[in-house]
Amino acid sequence: MKNKRIEPQRFGWREASLLAIQPAGWLRDSLKRQRKGLTGHLAVAGYPFDTKGWLHEEIPLGPRGGVGWWPFEQYAYWIDGQIRCGLLLGDGSLKKRARRQLDHVLSHPDKDGYLGPQALKALQGGRPSERWPHAVLFRAIMADYDERPSKTTLNRLVKHYLSETAPHDQTRNVCNVEIMAWLYERTGDERLRDLALKSYRSYQRKAGRSNATITKMLSDERAGDHGPTYMELFKLGAVLYRITGNRRYLRASCNAQRKLERDHVLADGVPSATEHMRGIYSEAGHETCVITDYLWSLGVLLAATGDTRYADAMERIVFNALPGAVTSDFKSLQYFSGPNQVVADAMSNHHPHGKGRAHISYRPNPATECCPANVHRALPAYIGRMWMTDEKGGIVAALLGPGKFETRINNRKVTIEQETDYPFDQRIKFSIRLRTSMNFKFSIRIPAWCHSARLWVNGRASKRELKPGSFVELRRQWKSGDVVELELPRECILRPGPEKSVSIEYGPLVLALPVDEERTIETGDDRSTSSFPAWSMRPVSAWNYGVQRRTLKKAFKEGAIERPLKGNPWDIEHTPIRLHVPARQIAGWRLQQKKKLVMKWGKHRHVVEGDMRFMPPLPSAAVRAKARKREELVELVPYGATCLRLTWFPLL
Repeated sequence: MKNKRIEPQRFGWREASLLAIQPAGWLRDSLKRQRKGLTGHLAVAGYPFDTKGWLHEEIPLGPRGGVGWWPFEQYAYWIDGQIRCGLLLGDGSLKKRARRQLDHVLSHPDKDGYLGPQALKALQGGRPSERWPHAVLFRAIMADYDERPSKTTLNRLVKHYLSETAPHDQTRNVCNVEIMAWLYERTGDERLRDLALKSYRSYQRKAGRSNATITKMLSDERAGDHGPTYMELFKLGAVLYRITGNRRYLRASCNAQRKLERDHVLADGVPSATEHMRGIYSEAGHETCVITDYLWSLGVLLAATGDTRYADAMERIVFNALPGAVTSDFKSLQYFSGPNQVVADAMSNHHPHGKGRAHISYRPNPATECCPANVHRALPAYIGRMWMTDEKGGIVAALLGPGKFETRINNRKVTIEQETDYPFDQRIKFSIRLRTSMNFKFSIRIPAWCHSARLWVNGRASKRELKPGSFVELRRQWKSGDVVELELPRECILRPGPEKSVSIEYGPLVLALPVDEERTIETGDDRSTSSFPAWSMRPVSAWNYGVQRRTLKKAFKEGAIERPLKGNPWDIEHTPIRLHVPARQIAGWRLQQKKKLVMKWGKHRHVVEGDMRFMPPLPSAAVRAKARKREELVELVPYGATCLRLTWFPLL
């Protein structure tokens, strides 16, 4: 008997439809560069993006081997990025390409209701095949549902899960709980809520040494799991809180994120995870998949809690780590990136995983297929969480940036335009358009880094307390033409880093020393073309600088040099913010050079030979003591405008 439709109780804020958000300014230009770059042309990255993807019943394994579900996962990331980018830009070509895959899956259910290729349904070696790829693809269907809501889509997804052709309680399979919760919120079918809870509880018993169980997340224990897996799993407590109200689930996810900040998050806002999480140290980095996955999970926590700390963390990622891991034209990316990287060629990976390989070079496919696919989801994930509605239907400007938001309150249209070049400008103007005046609550986030925010409503200064790390709530009878102006003054601050180092922040932007590059196209990469090159980058300017707190603070008083934003802010020639600081060169701090490496992986032994140059750790006290006495001014720019960079400076 079919369950009766109920109206499910939801906890937390409601995310806006992608169709309600129209990015503008530099955000829209960035999406256009994605479309012109890899998002619109990922087949240049080779396998599996040169196959038919989810139109296949099975995708043969590529040159790296692996397991049969990998290519479906990787292709699904790209589909999700395409549909979100297409919806936000109103781009028919991107939407059509993604929908060809989505519609094929939805229109070819098995008799038992299963959706997807047979390769993911069949039992393999006596155990169910992975269902994690379904969670990736179904997130794309969730996004597409904003423009094409359909009972048929919901019914087929529901039947897929209730077919119970496989359990969803091991490793990343349990991430399907996110889709079940989304379906429950839209159908009220309690069987989905029950299945989500059953799957998650079973995962707790089967998770083994995973640090993503409720018990481990609630503990003070440091996590050391596989990075992308953990970033997907730790949010699930917050997902289940939304449909149950069980605050223990929410506390677990929130505590897991707190521990990530404590133990792993680097200067650019992303946890250290070069495949596995490795802690905070000067040469640390992170996989590009982790950038996207952590950002996505932070958005889930933001909607569940309404806590500004998650919004601050999202901005830190999108304004720093994300643009820092791709070239400014969005045609090449890194597998691993990080705060301190002053060489990026075919043999410069200094991280333990794949040392001596091309993992930190910028190329269409820098060693693994998940990162070239997953990176397309990041910026759309940010834009999609910019606007929300709270528990009582009030409008929330959760994330800041140029664009327009349209919604309905009591069936009446409300439009709010956000005019700004933030984070490259400290002023934000919200213009409200209505057909008739109406009363509603409008909440605007005050970032935690801003201690002197100012607010005006229709030109009149507000007397409200604008507490850092809070939302200012404006409730009034709004009329068309009302204007709210927010000013978020920035100042340079020092943030302590590992091994007696500091990084420098300017509002939400992390500043870095750009290292001049000698760029050559890597001829050994058969996926490299003149249009989508694989780059080899070596430093041709000094990078080995140390700093002193005393002289830095003097420079901070003079402030950063700012100019109007013109062009791509992630192009170093156009970036509108620069800061000159005094520094001293440390002559004894040099690149590490190797001709031969012997790497061990379990019982396997691998020899790497060639001209290898690696980013060294920060210098010892003895080497720092020999720094040159003469100070020189060096110019810092936003982290995201650099490829080769120094972000953690050794203190002298």
